[in-house]
Amino acid sequence: MLHARLLRYIDEVARRGSIRKAASHLNVASTAINRQIIAYEEEIGTQIFERLPRQVRPTAAGEILLRHIRATLKEHDRARAEIAALQGLQSGSVTIATFENLAANLLPQVSRSFRRIHPRIQVQVFSVFRRQLQAGLATGEWDLALGYNISDVPGSTVLYQFETRLGAVVSTQHPLASRSEVRLSDCALHPIIVGNETMTIYGIMHDAFAQANVPFRPQVASNSVAFMKSLARQAEGVTFMTKVDIAEEIGRGELVYIPIRDKGVRTQPLSLIYRKNATLGSAVSRLAEQIRIELELTL
Repeated sequence: MLHARLLRYIDEVARRGSIRKAASHLNVASTAINRQIIAYEEEIGTQIFERLPRQVRPTAAGEILLRHIRATLKEHDRARAEIAALQGLQSGSVTIATFENLAANLLPQVSRSFRRIHPRIQVQVFSVFRRQLQAGLATGEWDLALGYNISDVPGSTVLYQFETRLGAVVSTQHPLASRSEVRLSDCALHPIIVGNETMTIYGIMHDAFAQANVPFRPQVASNSVAFMKSLARQAEGVTFMTKVDIAEEIGRGELVYIPIRDKGVRTQPLSLIYRKNATLGSAVSRLAEQIRIELELTL
């Protein structure tokens, strides 16, 4: 098995698309990371990263290696969590505020995994709007808050943050379902289902279509994520969500996430935050760690 440190290096470089950015995040010299990757490439006799002018990306061999690395890191994280559980949190409670779709998709798996390890810890999940999230965090009503574009909430500190990107979401029976990636011009050939103007999704997709010089003419607009996903499951059209938003449906084989090739689709930071200067108890810290693990597996 690869050395644990090299596993982390390769995984981080792949996620960030840059040795320099990975080095900055890991607080390691970029030359050290590059040297170890080159040494490993020489050992296996093939490149695992394609070096481009401003970024790196995994080769076919690199993609195979990354699947192994992420599975290994996943099992390592689970083993660490189970070992920690032996020390025994006997009781406690954690409250987390989040948005509707994250409550319905990511957090059920987090809850299942967490309760297997800490069956006596109560997890309370509240589906809220942004203003409620901010107010409850400030008063201490919530221990944690999880959401898109919330890293700037006053009086909060970011614990973990992941970059997510909207993709085309369709039924497994949809004509686009077998594609490895799509352009917005491909999506425009089908009915478009999108969040309405009260949602961040609308602005992101409106701007992306404009930048791609593709007419943006949604056939259906709604502020209900559940409604949009229901239409997509029935092959009624194409909607746009992150991979996290449809984690449960992907697991059940109901929906497919397809990366969008157009560069105009800007990323959305998904952040786990807590009240600034608050002390995180053991139960809260362990739930936060479980959320990090599940997000890394999903993304």
